[in-house]
Amino acid sequence: MMVKLDYFIIGTSSHVSGLCHSIIRGEVFTTCSLGCVYCYARWYRGPHGSPKPIFDVFRLIKALGKLVENDIPVTPVRFSALSDPFQPPAKITLKALKLAYKLKVPAIVNTKLYPSEKHFKVLEDLASEGLLVLQVSINAEKDANEVRILEPSASPIEERLKLVEKASEVGIPTVVRIQPLIPGLSDRDVENFLDEIAWAGARMVIIEFLRVERENFEFYKRLFSSYSEVYSKEWESYLPRTSSEKAPLIQVPLEYKLKTAELFATESKRRGLAFTMCKEGLFNLHDPKTIDCCGMGFLEVKWTRKPTLWDLYLEAYEKGNARAEDLWERCEREGLLCGERLKLYPSWLSKSFKAHEKRLKSILKKPELIEKLVPALKYREEHYVINELLN
Repeated sequence: MMVKLDYFIIGTSSHVSGLCHSIIRGEVFTTCSLGCVYCYARWYRGPHGSPKPIFDVFRLIKALGKLVENDIPVTPVRFSALSDPFQPPAKITLKALKLAYKLKVPAIVNTKLYPSEKHFKVLEDLASEGLLVLQVSINAEKDANEVRILEPSASPIEERLKLVEKASEVGIPTVVRIQPLIPGLSDRDVENFLDEIAWAGARMVIIEFLRVERENFEFYKRLFSSYSEVYSKEWESYLPRTSSEKAPLIQVPLEYKLKTAELFATESKRRGLAFTMCKEGLFNLHDPKTIDCCGMGFLEVKWTRKPTLWDLYLEAYEKGNARAEDLWERCEREGLLCGERLKLYPSWLSKSFKAHEKRLKSILKKPELIEKLVPALKYREEHYVINELLN
């Protein structure tokens, strides 16, 4: 059954519409066989299972390739959002990446697996044209017993670090995603962890904190409470307009986030690594401020993205304060995907991006929601200013 092309664009939500730049997902499989316990994709596509190829991904790449051919910038395609692109059998991934290379479509590839030589060769080809950012997901310094419980079919961490090293040696811009950052596992030895990442040649670190269904909290507490006292604290709602007591989805307390993120940010900078966070809103710790949270800035071809609250933060950071409408002025100034510019794009893409724009406009009318999504900002007298309490 053929899927519509808008299937490949992540839907609207406060977090995605407000904070996410990379929303075109080059989904090549219907599900994922890796079986990671913490997998967020289960909430969207159901439990793990036997993956089947999604051949319509070729239509997506061809449609984006047509835009590139006409010198219209596109948002890089993420391979993948809900499944690992290199899970076997990965023939479709090889063909999709080769097609992206042929049509000069920029890509972000995110994996927990060590790819085959054929797959690595096409990654190298893409990077040689400035078309690729490789993200390798690693959430611990080494293969502790808990890692094998949480990620039963992922490549060993040692192999993933070797992938970072091999990719970096041939000039592929490589990012390590500490995703999710699990208290009591990812933060056991931050300095050694980042030493390994820097030594392997990564250019950037992205962290995203663990969030869990309330009923699964005890599982993580049993595994990691002896390593981290945060499991004895009250965890907070991940849903910004739902109280912590009623939230079905919970996340680590902000206090823990601030302390841990600051440590990772400081130690990353000491090692020459760029540092960002995924959908956390602690933009004050992003370094340098010129890099987006996905690392798309490492691409060497023309690309674009949709506006987010990151742009509002940058306005306040650069000018001292910002009004909500300043975000749209920046959007026009920076040539982002918004407003009249969306008319350049086919309806399947423009309608989806317009939906995100509408959601973002709604968010901008709610200062209390923005402060939840972006703790780095405070609302004062109709302006947003940098939250000095975080500095």
